[in-house]
Amino acid sequence: MDKELPDFNLNGTNLVQMVWQRRMVFILIGFVAFAVSLVVSFLITPQFKSTAVLIPASSTQASKDVFVASRAKGLTVFGDDEEVEHLIQVLSSEGLRRHIINKFNLFEHYGVNANEEFAWHKVNNAYSSNISFRPSRYRSVMIEVYDNDPQMAAKLANAIVVAADSLTRDAKRLVAQKALEVLEFHYQQTLAEAYRIDDSLSFVMSKGVLDLPYQAKEVTRVYAEAIANSSPNASSNLKKYMDELATYGANFTRFFNDVQYKSLQLKDMQENLHILRAEAQGIIPSQFVIDWAYPADKKAKPKKLVIVVAATLSALFFSLFLFVLVDFFRRSINPPSIAKE
Repeated sequence: MDKELPDFNLNGTNLVQMVWQRRMVFILIGFVAFAVSLVVSFLITPQFKSTAVLIPASSTQASKDVFVASRAKGLTVFGDDEEVEHLIQVLSSEGLRRHIINKFNLFEHYGVNANEEFAWHKVNNAYSSNISFRPSRYRSVMIEVYDNDPQMAAKLANAIVVAADSLTRDAKRLVAQKALEVLEFHYQQTLAEAYRIDDSLSFVMSKGVLDLPYQAKEVTRVYAEAIANSSPNASSNLKKYMDELATYGANFTRFFNDVQYKSLQLKDMQENLHILRAEAQGIIPSQFVIDWAYPADKKAKPKKLVIVVAATLSALFFSLFLFVLVDFFRRSINPPSIAKE
């Protein structure tokens, strides 16, 4: 009577025995994988890497740091994590991507026919494969460009730096121009109101009300002295003068306070006009360029050794897995047996 062996069991000993029994096959597979991967690594077009490093500026209005004395040092403040994310968003924008593709004719450079179907999809995939943006741990943004021409890689990286700054300033300039139009309109209205108040105050001052608190104090004192000295004529004249102060005093106080308020309001508006005019010109950079890209003198990829080692080991491990799977199915379909003693 036959007795079935235990179920398939994969342990270290069985694995070593299986590899040893098929050692010639593994050696052949490893040799073939080594040779093929070595040939492929030499056939891959070498690519060169160029890197540019940017640090975004602070998100505060740069022009305000120029015109406001208390904030003069803010112009050189580096941006925080939020500004880094904003810069990456600008770098990844479709507008910047299309600008670079059209400027350098990347359709031809990447071998894509601009008239074929899905041309933009293909060139975008090539763009994304060769150009990347990533934040560093130092709150900077790295622009990495791979290309088979080191000069082209450096040109692309530097062009992206310039385009990102231009795109950011254009967006800020558009907003500043609209805000400037609104502020200039309100400034002219406020200035006209200030002129009307000045005219009203001048009319009140022409009636003799020049410094109401001081005049009221002195007239009251002199009037009291006139009454004490029993001077009817002086008292009568002073009483008329006091009546005039009472008539125009309220208007003087109101117009005087309005003039001071309008002066402060106009001063703030003038400061904001200077700021918005500078923003509308868009001449202040939006980023700090730490490193411009330079042509590399050594290829970045492919790494031939990495390719050969990875391909050879992958082939061996896949072969091992395949042999284990074959043995498992073979033993499951035709379980071995031994005769009973």
